[in-house]
Amino acid sequence: MQTKGHNGDGSLQDAVERGACVLVLSPSIHDATDDACLDLLSLDDPSEQNVLWVAYTRSPDACIQDWVSSVGERPRNLRFVSVGETTRSASAVSGGDGTRGEVVDALSSPGDLTGLGIKLSEVLKAWDSNDNETVACFDSLTALLQYADLQTVYKFLHVLTGRFDAAGVTAHFHLDPDACDDQTVSTLTSLFDTVLELDDDGEWAVRTR
Repeated sequence: MQTKGHNGDGSLQDAVERGACVLVLSPSIHDATDDACLDLLSLDDPSEQNVLWVAYTRSPDACIQDWVSSVGERPRNLRFVSVGETTRSASAVSGGDGTRGEVVDALSSPGDLTGLGIKLSEVLKAWDSNDNETVACFDSLTALLQYADLQTVYKFLHVLTGRFDAAGVTAHFHLDPDACDDQTVSTLTSLFDTVLELDDDGEWAVRTR
């Protein structure tokens, strides 16, 4: 892998190829993690974007509030798959002007990877007919690993990243390396062409194959 440094205060968009699946290695709770997430989700004009957000650890309400604070204009289409305890009322994410579509799908069982895969495939299929750029966030693999073993998660991600690649989706997946052993991090890293890792100085190391 090639490695280069990237200042934590700058945009990461130029470090990620469109249509790539990216692993973001950083603490689950960190300002730089939140900033990187929103940066990677706002690649284009929001009016020309489909945004898919898989949330294990945060409510849709919190995600949309962060988006509005950082980006401002809501994306053309916004779809949440809210997993387990993060499930909340969709009242705060309804499209007020009638020109944006925001939908929350609830998945009550965090370990139901078959059900999750079906929901994500349905979203991609629904968006296949529009010309918008599709971006996705999976938050987080750290949480997912609490409900499924490494081999199961690896197989799931192998299929999912393949689907994203085929659909031209630019997707990033969060993983807290301090919450996992080295073997887990190494195994999951092998699935991604680009890895962003936050170092102790608050800078991003960008590794590409």
